[in-house]
Amino acid sequence: MFAGTAEEAAYDPTNEMLYVVGEDSGLMHVIDVSDPEMPRVAATHTFSKSGDGKPRDVAVCGTEVAVVLSSPIKDVYEGHVYFFHALTRAESQLQYDGKLPVGPSPDMLTFNPACTQILVANEGQVGKDIANQFSDPPGTVTIIQRERYGNPSEQTVDFSKGEGQYSLRRPSYYIPPNIWPSTPPTFTQDAEPEYIVVSPDGRLAYIILQKNNAIATLDLRTFEMKSITSIPRKEWRDDGMDPSDRDGGAHLSKFPLYSIKQPDNTKILTVGKTNYLITADEGHYVTYTRATHGFDWSDHQRADVLTRGRLQVSQTEGYNPFTQKLSRASHFGGRGFSIWNANTFSLIYDSKDEIERKTDLLFPDVFNSDCLPNTMTYQSPANLKDTTSDDMGPKLNALDVATDNEDTFLLTGSETSGVLFLYSINTTSGYPIPKFESAHRAGLTDYVWSELYEMNEAGDAQMSAIGIIKSSEHRANKTMAYVIGSASGTVSLYEIKRTT
Repeated sequence: MFAGTAEEAAYDPTNEMLYVVGEDSGLMHVIDVSDPEMPRVAATHTFSKSGDGKPRDVAVCGTEVAVVLSSPIKDVYEGHVYFFHALTRAESQLQYDGKLPVGPSPDMLTFNPACTQILVANEGQVGKDIANQFSDPPGTVTIIQRERYGNPSEQTVDFSKGEGQYSLRRPSYYIPPNIWPSTPPTFTQDAEPEYIVVSPDGRLAYIILQKNNAIATLDLRTFEMKSITSIPRKEWRDDGMDPSDRDGGAHLSKFPLYSIKQPDNTKILTVGKTNYLITADEGHYVTYTRATHGFDWSDHQRADVLTRGRLQVSQTEGYNPFTQKLSRASHFGGRGFSIWNANTFSLIYDSKDEIERKTDLLFPDVFNSDCLPNTMTYQSPANLKDTTSDDMGPKLNALDVATDNEDTFLLTGSETSGVLFLYSINTTSGYPIPKFESAHRAGLTDYVWSELYEMNEAGDAQMSAIGIIKSSEHRANKTMAYVIGSASGTVSLYEIKRTT
């Protein structure tokens, strides 16, 4: 387990191939899924960690495959996008088609619908350079324009639009000056793009700034950053949550608390003429360590045990510099998913406490469980029950949405418990209304993780990617989904059936 062999994936419907990259292994497997019951590895490409870098993400559009890799030297330096021709059934080896430089710490990439642009999220993470000096490159988005003739062109856009917007979250700003080894960071430096989705007409890109709890809107015709919008806090006064990992199990209660949603994976759904963003509200701590960054600091701390269990709360959110106190207690993540109007960023839907309640009802043995490398030889999923309640709970990390045969499905998964949640989405009212349909968890729960791995019963441990395959995109003519388990190093294929 935890070999880093499978982290992100992309499906090629023309050749019925699934491309899977693993950051630590340096491998890209091309899996033939034309027979869903007997998938096979059709080709494998190895990236050199010292020469190419680590593969972070993969995307497919038309006949082109794009893989984004970090710098082979240090994350604070530029990465690259490598291009390949899509593998056909008659081939056993990928054809390399060149590479282009992108910004520092690239983490995600996507095509526009027309396959003419590739957008790369460059996180610009803090770290040390080759001289062991502190470096804080800005977060940026690289737009690669594929030209009909000649070489592709590139544009880089930063997040300076957020300078002076004091409602935007800037956790590094609160690091004491005697600790931060440089001048105070600007928002441009503190912004870290995590995920990008492109509107169906290809005109706009929506960029998730997870660390900053914000969504940026980029005009893909003018390359202008139109806006950066802070995501409203989630209030828990009327919804249940379990804030403690030491209360003997699942105890969902109402608290006068707030949380910052900090979404990760995001998809777009169009209803009528309106686009909606569906976000997996994972949550994210900001932590610096002496080994990697040259100093120790973290954004989270334990809350008052008597009133809020052992909940990890932000020590910067709601901080008043005059009183040097927090005006409110805010923890990390929304413990569910949200739907937003992409034009106004108004909240259309919040799953509230449904993910935790359904887990407790259907899979109580793994309620807010976890899967960790340092405990895999002596802890089971059942033994780790409730251990993430004080952190971010279910941590929805992966998500996809698709309309197939007049049905719209949303599939999301918990990184910690390994449970998949399937929703149908009703759009007859003119806006999306999700309805819980079912939940599924692969694997067993009563053996230690290392034994489960050897038994091939680890399930989809630490889900990192989910993709829905429409019936028109596969010869089986069925709605299916692939799920990547990054800890288990697995690729799972599921069929989505409507039972009523």
